[in-house]
Amino acid sequence: MAETSLVGSERTQQETTVAAPPTRRSILWSKMLTPYFFIAPFLLTFLAFTIGPDIYALVLSFYRYRGYGSATFVGWENYHAVLTYHVFWTELSNTLFYWLAHTLPLIVIAFGLAVLVRSKVLRGRSWFKPIIFVPNVIAVVAASLVFQNLFGTQYGVINTLFHLHIAWLEDPNVTRWVVVLLLIWRNLGFWFVVFLAGLTSINPDLEEAATVDGANAWQRLRYITIPLMRNIVFFAFIIDAITSMSLYTEPNVLTAGGSQAIPPVAPVLNLLIVNINNGVFGQSAAVGWLVFLVTVIVAAAVFGIFRLTGEVE
Repeated sequence: MAETSLVGSERTQQETTVAAPPTRRSILWSKMLTPYFFIAPFLLTFLAFTIGPDIYALVLSFYRYRGYGSATFVGWENYHAVLTYHVFWTELSNTLFYWLAHTLPLIVIAFGLAVLVRSKVLRGRSWFKPIIFVPNVIAVVAASLVFQNLFGTQYGVINTLFHLHIAWLEDPNVTRWVVVLLLIWRNLGFWFVVFLAGLTSINPDLEEAATVDGANAWQRLRYITIPLMRNIVFFAFIIDAITSMSLYTEPNVLTAGGSQAIPPVAPVLNLLIVNINNGVFGQSAAVGWLVFLVTVIVAAAVFGIFRLTGEVE
């Protein structure tokens, strides 16, 4: 009997222990750690393949290293060499020109096409969506080669069709505008889809109420559509500014067939690639971090402009 009662008491204690509810602290820790458990694969990958290489590149920018042997600490010498090199400023100005020249027409045209396709004025709207988006699907190299054939000086389609003799790809002042046209044409479909998605989120009752009050199409666009789309327009300007600073393929393929373009039309990333090819990894890392700094300044400038105009808070 004593043994039976002892076993029974132990079983009761075990059942009591199992049935005990979790403490409040364990529940809080569970709620806090569960989201991080699900995003842990991304965080580990991001740390290993993004943050880690970035930190290594930052440290490398203060050393002279050719890929073999020991690295020599040189301090700010790599940054000084890059900043005093006139090609860096030429190619940086080209990159800024490509951004400033194409971003406003790109966003205005994409937004206008999105408004037009969403309206009831245009017929066959389902056909226009894939047609406008097709250039964004084409590979960058393929799109650049298409423009190379279009704007070729001797056998280009445009010069041949209109009997012109314009050096589209030989004159740097003209070539830069051809690159701008390529950037607008290729990125138009992406921002068209973004703006079209934003327009579909606007409550149609607002436009119907404005129509009943006597507002015409322009007034509805100005006082209803554009104010409600300002966050998406801000997003478009910011993202386009950031991606423009990493421009590389279009100018090089368009003007040099895939090799390095000449400095008057080349983007600033060409200097980074040239330093890597020459084994000057310290200066290449310095160029990368300077481009990153310029990208931050450009994005902050765009944010400041929108904030001054009251478009964002």
